[in-house]
Parts: sequence; C-alpha cells; structure tokens
Amino acid sequence: MSSTFQSVLGSHYATEQAIEGLRGLILNIGSALIGAAAIVTSLVLFAMQVNIERMPHGLFRRLSADLKLLGAFALALLLAISIATLSTFVDQARFAYVVLGASWAVVFILISFMYAYRRALLLINPMKQLGILIHDTRKELRTWARRAQRAKPLLECEEGASATSSSPGSTHNLAHTAFFQINNRWTDDAKRATRHAMSFARRYAEQGDYEVSGAALNAVVGINAVYIESKGKTFYANNPFVDNPLSSDSFINDTLEHLRQNAQRGIARRDELQIEQTLQTMAVLVRVYLGIDYSSPYAAKSHAQLAAGYLASAVQAVVPHDMADVLLEGERLMGQSAQFILAHGDPNDIAVLSEKIALIACTGCAKEDYRPVTMEGMMQLANLTFDLLRSKSHDIHFAVEEIRRNVALVVKLFLNVVDTPLSSSHSTFLGPYYSSTSMQSLRARLIALVNAISEAQADNADAQSVIRNIEHWADGLYQTEKELLLAAIQAKSHFTFDMIYWITGVTKILLTVSKVPACDHHSQVGLQKHARWLIAALTWIPDDKDTVTFVENFQMTEMLFEAAMDARNGGCDDIAKEIEESLLSWTFKGGRYQTGWGILERGLCGLAVFALMDGDEQISKLKTAVAAHLSDEAASAQETRDRAARGILERAENLNRDGHWPSRIGMAIDQAEHQKLRPLLEEIAGLLSRASQ
Repeated sequence: MSSTFQSVLGSHYATEQAIEGLRGLILNIGSALIGAAAIVTSLVLFAMQVNIERMPHGLFRRLSADLKLLGAFALALLLAISIATLSTFVDQARFAYVVLGASWAVVFILISFMYAYRRALLLINPMKQLGILIHDTRKELRTWARRAQRAKPLLECEEGASATSSSPGSTHNLAHTAFFQINNRWTDDAKRATRHAMSFARRYAEQGDYEVSGAALNAVVGINAVYIESKGKTFYANNPFVDNPLSSDSFINDTLEHLRQNAQRGIARRDELQIEQTLQTMAVLVRVYLGIDYSSPYAAKSHAQLAAGYLASAVQAVVPHDMADVLLEGERLMGQSAQFILAHGDPNDIAVLSEKIALIACTGCAKEDYRPVTMEGMMQLANLTFDLLRSKSHDIHFAVEEIRRNVALVVKLFLNVVDTPLSSSHSTFLGPYYSSTSMQSLRARLIALVNAISEAQADNADAQSVIRNIEHWADGLYQTEKELLLAAIQAKSHFTFDMIYWITGVTKILLTVSKVPACDHHSQVGLQKHARWLIAALTWIPDDKDTVTFVENFQMTEMLFEAAMDARNGGCDDIAKEIEESLLSWTFKGGRYQTGWGILERGLCGLAVFALMDGDEQISKLKTAVAAHLSDEAASAQETRDRAARGILERAENLNRDGHWPSRIGMAIDQAEHQKLRPLLEEIAGLLSRASQ
C-alpha cells in the first residue's frame, strides 16, 4: 500500500519544482494550524474563564488549570508544529511517510479541537463542577482515612487518658481519634469544598436556577456522608454529666452554620424555594447524622439532634414573614425528622421537636392565613403519637406526656378563635388529631392498629410492646381531655362533638386492647383503669340549661349509652355498669330542662334496656334509683316528667311495630324482649307521673 502510494506521489512530484511546491504546502498548513491552535486555545480558555469567573477562587483555579483541557491544546499545538517540521523531510524517498503523517496530524488536531471544546462545555456545566468537587473531596477524605489506618500500629493511646477515654462497653477507635487530633487540619479541604458548594447554592438560587442550587445542597449532603464514613468510630456523643471536648465536631458545626446563613439569605430575599431547599437539606442531614456510629448503643444521637435544632430554628425564623407554604413544608420536615429520630434513638429526643411543631402550629391562632399550618402541626403531632405507640422502646412516658401537653396547648389557643357556624374551623383544623370521621385521623389509625394486635398470638412480643405503649399513653390522658372538653363547651365550639366522640371512641379502644390475647394482667388492669378515668371526664360537664342544651346537640345521651353497650359487648361488665351510672346521672341532670331532645325519656329507655339484660335484680335497682332521683330537690319539674312519661308510654305501645330507629337506643329497644320491656317502661312512666303525688 505505502509503496503504491509512494510511486503515485513520485510520478506526480517528479520535478524539483513540484517537490518544492509540496514542501511549501505542508509548511503553510503547519503554520496555519499553529496559529489556529493558538487562537482556538485563547478563545476557548477565555470563554471558559468568563463562565466560571464568579465561582469560588479555589474551584476557579482548579478548573482553569484542567490538565485534560490544557493537554488537548498542547497536543494540537505540537501536532501543528510537527506538520510544519515535516516540510523539511520532503524528498523522493519519503513522499508517502510525510504526506500520511501530515494528514493524520491534521485529523488528530481537529479531534483535539473538538475534544477541547466539549471538555470546556463540560467544565462550565455547574453540575459537572459539583461532581468534580465531590469526587476530589471524597478522594481526599478517604486518603486521610487510609493514612490513619496505616498509622494505627504506631499510635498507642495512654491508658486512662481522659481525652480519649471511652465509656465501658464502647468500641471507639482510639488510634484513629489520636491521629485526627494530631492532624487537626485534615478536614480543611472538606470544609473548603462545603463552602464552594454553598457558594454555588447561593449564586444559582439568586439567579433562579433552583435545579443547580438543589444539586449544590445535595453535594453538601454527599460531602457530609463521606466525612462520616471516613471518620468512622471516632465520634463522641454529648454527656450530660461530663464535658467531653471531642463531642463537638467543627466540620458538622460549620456545615449547619452555612445552611443557617443560606436560610437567612433566602428569608431576606423572600425566596421561598431557596428556603425550602435549605430546610430539606437540613432534614436530610438529620438522617445522615443518625447514621453516625458513636460506638455505644446507649449514646445519644447528639449531632442529629443538633441538626434538628437548626431545622426547627430556621422554620421558626420564617414565621414573621408571611410564607405559609414554607411553614407547611418546614413542619412536615420537622415531623419526618422527629420520626427518624424516634426510629433510631431515644423517644425522649423528640420532645424538643414536638414542642417546636406545636409552637409553630399556634401561629394559626393569630393569623388566618396560617390556619393550614395549625392543621399540619396537628397532623405531625398525631403521626408522632402513633409512631410512639409502635415504638419498641420500654419507656415512652415522658415523650407522650410532652406531645399530649403540646397538643393541649394548640387546642386551647385555637379554641379562642371564633368558630364558623356551618363548617366548624375548630373541627377542621384540629381534626387530624381529634376527628372521629376522617380515615387519616389518629383515631382511625388507632382502630387499625388495635385490629392488627387483636389477631396476634398471646406470646407475640411486638403486640405486647404496642399494648404496653398504649397503656403508657393512656396514663393521665383523662386530665387533658377533660380540660379540652370543658374548654370547647365554654367556647360553644362544634369541636365539642369531636371531643365527646374522641373520649368515647378511645375508651372503647382501651377496653378492646385490654381483652386481646397478647395483653397481660398488669396491662389489662392499667388499660381498664385508664378507660374508667377517661369516660368519667364526661361527668364533669356543667349542668346549667345552656350547657346541657348545647352538649345534647351532639348526642351526649346516645354516646353514653353506646359507650356502655360497647363495654358490655367487650366483656367489661363492671365498667359498663359505671358508665350506666353516668348515663343515669346525665339523664336526670339534663332531663331537668326542656331542651327539645327528650333527654329524660331517651335516657330512661336506654337504662331500661340495660336493666332488662341483667335480670330482675337490676330492674329493681333501676326503679329504686329512679325513685331516689325523682325525690331529689333538684329533680325536674312535674310538667317535664309528665312529658317524658307520655313519650315512654308511646314507645311502649309501639314496640311491636317495625321501623327504622334513628339512634342506638332505638335499635336496642327494637332488639329487646318486648314482653318484658313493655311493663318495665310502663312502670318507669308510672314513677314519673306519681312523683308529685
């Protein structure tokens, strides 16, 4: 092939004049390519530097001196010089080699130009710049980790040294701890990379390019993850009794401080997306820091708590600036962070976050635009409560008490807001925790949880743990629910309906749990005791006419009857009788007034059904109790009794008629043994009519 090419060229360039022309052509091409290489190099480097001039100095210097880019231009220049040099080798014997060499050099020069162009485009791409930043930082940190490993045999920690001493049972890497203390500037490059990434985040957020700013914040997370991996078992948790200087980590502190400043800049510019991205980054760092190995299963997740504190403070800083959407996102992130902390640490660690969530939720009490913030706060508190019940921790007392206190704070403050008459704002915005109609509320999830543990075997450890947690949660529950019920009644809020249904519904849940196979005797006793106290909260309702009329609007009589019936059906007869006594008390307390609800009539009919279930002895006790209440000085007027007696007699006469009863009492009457129930109702009506005789 080369000999043929040589012969063709030889025949064409046979004279000295032709050879001189070929020599000049190659020289001119080489000279032109030298100039082209210089021009292209200048233009591409200038354009690239203009595009990256605003980035941090360290990264600017790193990218401006990219070896691959400079190498491509150097190669093009050398090849151009080589082409020019080949003009001196043109003669009859080397035509083929010179022409082929020059041709290939031209091809490679063009390829070098294209590669340099594409490389320059790649380098000015901020995503690529961040990738380079992470890659270099990862390489540097892992290099330090390898150095620490190689130096391990040379480092012998002094026995009993307080600075690096570990608690009994810990597995701290003391040699690595000593190495990193000696080389205390080993994180300088990582800190610099974090600053560069934050500079990207600020710059591109200001330009409105949130895709790049988000990628920059993700780079910060990636750098932190590599840092934690490289540092390994050299983290120390905070000790409340002993001040350990090793528990403070300057790299983590710097990272969180950069994020705080970024959030403040976003607030100053009212840039909601920048703030949300920063809050999301803080929340992700909480999860990353939960993966820190403190070399002890009992160590507090102090760095994750620190990040959660920064997150909560950043969300609180948004409150005065009318950015409801940011607050909603912030509350969600705080709730999710608390859930992760609960899953990986001590339940008590979520107390601060739950308090912050409640405080932010209270902003809806002062500003109408923040009402959804209140709803989201109640949702997050409900989520935390539910997760606590499923926690495998043996002691959740403090955590559930704190959440209960926070919930009560939000409810009490929100009840001061004027309630809307048709669609109750109180019920709507407090519903995620207290609603009895929503399938996403806490009560609905509790019912699903109880159904699940009711199917568990008696020796199921997970079910026993949940039951124990429910018993802890119910301990003292009556106190806050009683206060909230009375506050709702005082405010004449439709939220009273939710509280009545919540109290009776949770009572049923507690009694159901006490009867599942996995519930031991101690938990059973505790659950039933808490159920007694909780349902007794309904007995604290004031007995004035306005209050009775208002409360009966929400079917108070029916709810007490239903609670007693549920207790009977659940096998808790003693508690059922106590609820029946509460129903009897309410029947005569509320039956004194003409409310239009027939409290006296419906209550006595319900009590008659219960007495019929228990036999003759209970029937006699019911008659005696009715007579005693009628003889009381505070008993209802005779006109009210007569009206109730006529209603009871009417019910007795219509027992055999088929019909659809609009209430649980009516259904129970319809299902009772009519031959025995009719005379009992007639006797009760007779007692009411004869009371004044």
